[in-house]
Amino acid sequence: MGEKSKKNLAVRLGIAAGCVILAVAAGYYGWKAYHYKDIFFHGTVINGIACEELTAEQVEELIREQVEDYGITLEFRNGEINEIDGSEIDYQYVSSGEVKELMQKQNPLLWISGYFGEHSVTIDENITFDEEKLYDKLEDMACMQEEAQVDPEDAYVKFKTDQFIIVDEVYGSRLKADELKEAVIQAVETGTAHFSAEEAGVYVMPEYTKDNEKIKKEQEQLNELARVSVTYKLPNGKKVFNGNKLRKWLDVDEEGNYTLDQEKLKSKVTDYVKSIAEEVDTLGKARPFHTTSGRDVTVKGGNYGWKVSQEKEVAALLENIKNHDIVKRKPKYSSKELYTENNGLGNTYIEVNLTEQYLYYYVEGQIEVEAPIVSGTMTSERFTPPGVYFLTYKQTDRILRGPTGEDGNPSYEAHVDYWMPFNGGIGLHDASWRGSFGGKTYVYSGSHGCINLPVSAARRIYNLIDKETPIVCVYNDGYSLHG
Repeated sequence: MGEKSKKNLAVRLGIAAGCVILAVAAGYYGWKAYHYKDIFFHGTVINGIACEELTAEQVEELIREQVEDYGITLEFRNGEINEIDGSEIDYQYVSSGEVKELMQKQNPLLWISGYFGEHSVTIDENITFDEEKLYDKLEDMACMQEEAQVDPEDAYVKFKTDQFIIVDEVYGSRLKADELKEAVIQAVETGTAHFSAEEAGVYVMPEYTKDNEKIKKEQEQLNELARVSVTYKLPNGKKVFNGNKLRKWLDVDEEGNYTLDQEKLKSKVTDYVKSIAEEVDTLGKARPFHTTSGRDVTVKGGNYGWKVSQEKEVAALLENIKNHDIVKRKPKYSSKELYTENNGLGNTYIEVNLTEQYLYYYVEGQIEVEAPIVSGTMTSERFTPPGVYFLTYKQTDRILRGPTGEDGNPSYEAHVDYWMPFNGGIGLHDASWRGSFGGKTYVYSGSHGCINLPVSAARRIYNLIDKETPIVCVYNDGYSLHG
C-alpha cells in the first residue's frame, strides 16, 4: 500500500472514531436530559435547601420539615420570656405549587447549565395555624394577667432638698392587648422566631418623659418662683414648707406659664402660719397633770406654754420665700415652754393644789419644799385662777396694797418679806398674820387671790425659785364660787 493510501485510511479511521465519540456523547447527553425531566438540576437551591437530584415532591417535603420546625420566643419587660412551639398552635406548611411550577419550567436539555453555577430560588412558604390556640397561649402568659399590669407614670417636677428636679417617667408593664395579639399574629405569619414586645411598641406609654419641653419649662419656672425650703423645728417634731407647697399657690395659664401673685401669697402664708399655731400653741390650753396625791387631771389657763407670734412668723416666711432660702429653724414665738418631759413642765416645778390647799416644790423630780397654804376666797373677785404660770420676778421686803377706794386709800396694806408674783397681782408670799394654813379656810376667809405661805416655807421657796420654774395652780375637780 502506497503512502497516499495509508493517509486516506487514517483519515477515514479518524472520522469514524469521531462519529463514534459524538454518538456516545449525544447518547449520554440525551440520557442525562431524560434523567432531569422530573428532578432538579445540579446546583439548584430553593429557600436555602440544596435540591439537586430531588423531585418536586421530595423538595416539598424538605420545605415542610423546615417550615414546620418552627417556634417563636416572645420577650417582655421585667425579663419575662415565653416560648410557643409551632405544634401547640397547629402550625403547618401549605404548598403554593411553586415548586412543581419550577420543575415544569425546567428544560431538561439545559441540564449541563447546573454545573456552571448555583441556581438559587426563593418561593413563598405558605403556612396555616390556629389563631384561637395562639390567643389562648397569649392570654395564659403571666404578663397578660391584670395583677401584672402596672400603669405607666408621667415624668413630673417635684421639689427635692433644695430645688425642683424632674422625676423620670415610669414605663410600667401595661400591655395594649389587642395590638399585642395583632403583632404576634403577624410575626407568626412571617415565620419570625423572636418577638420583642418593647420593639413592637405594644406597651401603654407615658405621655410625658423627662425630655419633654413642657416638663423642662415647668422645672425652670418653678425654680425661679418657688425654690424654698423651711424646715420648722416644732416641739412635737418637724414640719416642712417647701416648693411643693408653694407651687400650689402659683397661678398657671393655659400655656403652662407660672406667676406668683403677692397678695394671694400673703393670704396663703397667713393661713399656713395659723395652721402651725393651731398645731403648736399650748398657752392657756388644757394639759394633763398628775397631782402629788395621785390624781390625773387637766389644768387650763395661765401664761406658760407655746404660742407662735403669727404676725412675725408671716413676715419671716415671706422673706424666706423671697430669698429662696433653704433653712432649718424654729417659728417666731411670743411664748415658749422650757421642757419636753412631763407634758412640758419638766421635773422642776411647783404644784399649788388649790383643792387640797397644799404646795409642793419639785426639784429634779424630788419634793424639796412642801407646805400648807391659803389661796383666794372663792368669790368671783378673789379666787385664785387655775393655770400654769411663769414667775414674773421676785422681791423682798414688799408692801402689798389693795385697790384704791373712794377715799383714795388702798383697800388693804400688808408687809411681806418674800414676794413672788406670777399672775398679775397674784403671787406667792409669806403671811405672818395667819395663825393656820390649809383646810377650808380659803373658801370664805381666803386671800385676795395670792398664795399665802408660812414664813419658813416662803423663804425656802424664794431662795430656790427662778423664771424657769413653772407654777401649776390646779383644782382637782374644778371649783365653784359662792359670790
